Amino acid sequence: MNLKKVFKITQKISPKLSASIAFNFISKPKINKIRSFEKSILEIANQSSLRFKRFIIKSYSWGNGNKKALLIHGWGGRASNFGAIIPELIEDGYTVISFDGPCHGDSTKKRTNFFEMADLVKLFLQKDNYDLIITHSMGSVLAFTAMGALRHKINQMIILTSPSRFLEFIELAVVQFGLTTKTTKLLINKISKTTTEYNPITFRASDIIKKIEIKDVTFIHDSSDKIIPIEVTRSVSSYIKNSKFIEIEGTGHFKMLWSKKVIEIIKKQVFNYNEAL
Repeated sequence: MNLKKVFKITQKISPKLSASIAFNFISKPKINKIRSFEKSILEIANQSSLRFKRFIIKSYSWGNGNKKALLIHGWGGRASNFGAIIPELIEDGYTVISFDGPCHGDSTKKRTNFFEMADLVKLFLQKDNYDLIITHSMGSVLAFTAMGALRHKINQMIILTSPSRFLEFIELAVVQFGLTTKTTKLLINKISKTTTEYNPITFRASDIIKKIEIKDVTFIHDSSDKIIPIEVTRSVSSYIKNSKFIEIEGTGHFKMLWSKKVIEIIKKQVFNYNEAL
């Protein structure tokens, strides 16, 4: 029986129970199969662990360049998702830092939430100074959230798709589980209780970005992305003065991470920025 059928039955019995079940699902991100190129990049990483709240977080570094890059994966992702991008950054003289978020990759598998992930990003930003930040999907808003809280300044960012509102994250669950309006409201109430700092209902990238200073930012989005519509990332891009928006085709939401086309765009943007310094 698929999830929609399960929720169709449970919502008739108890919307409150259904909201709890949905909350448990989204609090434990799906662990995707690790690809061969991801295994290869992990094998050459300097690996370490750090304590964060009730988690042991796996962190990684590659290279020993004078410039530093922080890579932030999306919901259900892991540091090794950037396995095709990392060698190019090393070649360009970067030390590359990344991590597996709570309940992601090889970090501790316990329930987590969006705002907890943002707090971890904040920890990394406070720990070190970065010349470049690259994000994917939900990791983009995680970065914006952490940077906004710190009123952070960064030289360059490359955004591989970005949601605009936290409610878009909820909408994915609504579609996946077939949730009713009543169950959705109960789910949002449960999520709201996981944070005192943010309001999931009013949480928007446009508000956070005002608190961040980015010298050079490039957004990349595939027109056929089925997870985040291109109009959403385009709207986030419009909030940042002088941002660049690059539309691509044929990679979708996840394959863009190892697309030669995308890697070439990243290399060009990084090179052009460093040359202009």
